[in-house]
Amino acid sequence: MGIRLIATDLDGTLLSSATTVSERTRRAVTAAQRAGIVVVPATGRPIVAAPELIPASMTRLMVCTNGAIAYDHGERRVLLERTIAPAVQADFVDAFSRALPGLAWAAVTDSGHSFRAGPGYLTLMRQGDHGRNRSIESELDLAGVVSEPAVKLVARHPVLDEEELLVVARELAHPGVNCTTSGVPFLEIAAAGVSKESTLSLIADALGILPAETMAFGDSGNDLGMLRWAGRGVAMGNAIQAAQEAADLITATNNEDGVALVIERLLAEQFGAAEPVSSPPRDEQPADGESLAVGA
Repeated sequence: MGIRLIATDLDGTLLSSATTVSERTRRAVTAAQRAGIVVVPATGRPIVAAPELIPASMTRLMVCTNGAIAYDHGERRVLLERTIAPAVQADFVDAFSRALPGLAWAAVTDSGHSFRAGPGYLTLMRQGDHGRNRSIESELDLAGVVSEPAVKLVARHPVLDEEELLVVARELAHPGVNCTTSGVPFLEIAAAGVSKESTLSLIADALGILPAETMAFGDSGNDLGMLRWAGRGVAMGNAIQAAQEAADLITATNNEDGVALVIERLLAEQFGAAEPVSSPPRDEQPADGESLAVGA
């Protein structure tokens, strides 16, 4: 069964350490698209930060904020938004803060356009985190942080790193949230059932694509489910150990065109050439708008 959809993480995967797409990777992605393969970046970044990193010509669809958002990159339009209800946020913040004093909180709302930092969060925040300019942000009380539906809730600690926070969060086993990490110094919290793979599954279903017809690339904790969901999961050479264990294949690092290497090999296997020159039939390409009616 051939591959019809490629999902790829951005940071540490499709992007180099300089946060750029190499020319070889761009050519490989373009060749895959010419062959009729749908390419979907899937990232923890919000829509205020992710699309600017990828030329619109490289992709039509994006999964942002760890699956909370499905985004039409060409039309700059949110196709699907799955949020954490304020009551769920408040309950989790209360339970986690009692279990681990010293936490600082923030919420990403309004499809990713708005950022609500809680007491002490900006002190721990690095410039550019969440696609934000720390110097122009202000802090709210915790009630204000959790007062709106959020696509992502974020927890930081002045001493513990994100993996240590994840251990404590999993011990709580709160039924309303899904917690993950992505190699950045904070815990990322989505609504229960929301993940990269769950939104990719909705997109694949809408396009009539089976999981066995998908390939996924990743390197971090928030990619584990996606790597297991895909028919072929590919971990980067720079991926964390858990990601490499979850994958079917390990490629070169993100700075060594690891994604391009696998796509080139895939195209040679499926089409007998690294760059198919003929365009696929129109009915094998995602139609403008009509095939992307994904729902929660």
